[in-house]
Amino acid sequence: MNHTDITFPKGFTAFGLACQIKKNGKPDLGLLISHPPAQIFGALTRNAVKAAPVLYCQKVLDSGKPVSHILVNSGNANACTGDRGYQDVLNEVELLRKFANPQGEIMVSSTGVIGEYLPMEKIQAGIEKLAREAFRLEAAEGKSEGNLPGQDFHPFINSIMTTDTFEKHTQIVVELDGHEVRIGGIAKGAGMIRPNMATMLSYITTDIHLPANFRADFMQIVEKSFNSISVDGDMSTNDTVLLLANGASGISYSNISEQAKRIFAQGVEAVMQDLAKQIIRDGEGATKLITIEVTSAQNAQDAKAICRAIANSPLVKTAFFGGDANWGRVLAAAGSCDAELIPEKLRLEFCGVKVLEKGGAAKFDEADLTARMKEKDVSVKLDLGLGKAEWKYWTCDLSYEYVKINADYRS
Repeated sequence: MNHTDITFPKGFTAFGLACQIKKNGKPDLGLLISHPPAQIFGALTRNAVKAAPVLYCQKVLDSGKPVSHILVNSGNANACTGDRGYQDVLNEVELLRKFANPQGEIMVSSTGVIGEYLPMEKIQAGIEKLAREAFRLEAAEGKSEGNLPGQDFHPFINSIMTTDTFEKHTQIVVELDGHEVRIGGIAKGAGMIRPNMATMLSYITTDIHLPANFRADFMQIVEKSFNSISVDGDMSTNDTVLLLANGASGISYSNISEQAKRIFAQGVEAVMQDLAKQIIRDGEGATKLITIEVTSAQNAQDAKAICRAIANSPLVKTAFFGGDANWGRVLAAAGSCDAELIPEKLRLEFCGVKVLEKGGAAKFDEADLTARMKEKDVSVKLDLGLGKAEWKYWTCDLSYEYVKINADYRS
């Protein structure tokens, strides 16, 4: 079996199973393991209401210690559960230490319904089974600095999904000064998606060794990927994106050329943007992926703010669902945020067709544009005519199905 996404880089294995957290009996508990333990970089939700596992993960990140295991459950967010919820996270960690004998720190993630306690008896049984499966595979193949042949990564991906309709994963190889380094990633998320991340979990793996100061690059890439998407403008309590770098390739970031460092960062960005766009494509009830680009802004902050305002506008999103070239909604959204904008300098395009120039309506073929707006991939490009800064954002349309999905989420 070919290894893909998070198990594509050397030294990573992943497992998943159903332990009856979810009512539908689908996989809901997963375990990602790194041999050897990995340097970890993370970005967590900025929501003031943070789930228990997010609070725990922040402490692990602050410690700077290598991580060998990530335990994830879906179907229950373990959010708004107070002291008991945090103690449940500590209990999960201790159970995993007991049954899996980890060589590094443990991270924990949860996603699902808010306000319910974890079914710890079921989770304990699941952790035992996951640990046995990991040991069985390692005993059969020998604990390896590379991949373990025959492992099926799909159960792990399925174990983190909630309202997702398809698996989200990607992988690439980058050549750094003649050496091969692998990068893989998976993500879950379809609703409660907005900047500052989302009801989203994403794990990126690579077999290069990264120094702690790569965090600055990592956070910039987060801003250009997972913090530049929006499905519905709702921020979750459980957002987590983690990058694990275990050095199993034998390549060290500190020893490669400056050009190779740029190539590696571009590779991580490509993986994370790919996953971010997959989340938008799977937006609850979505029928279109909308790419929003703001150019010629005075600064990147203004460009991003305008992108965000357009992406989060229900009127813009419903217009795209209906294939209506109602450019006035885009201008209204753009002008609503605290960013420099001069109407007389604006140029606006929908799907490559100019609809506004110098603040006034442009002539265009309505039938042609309507046909373009029925495609699954559509675009908005707004030129501010003020400077050289730009930003790119991704969102989706807002359909009847979104309301239907979220009206009975808990059932």
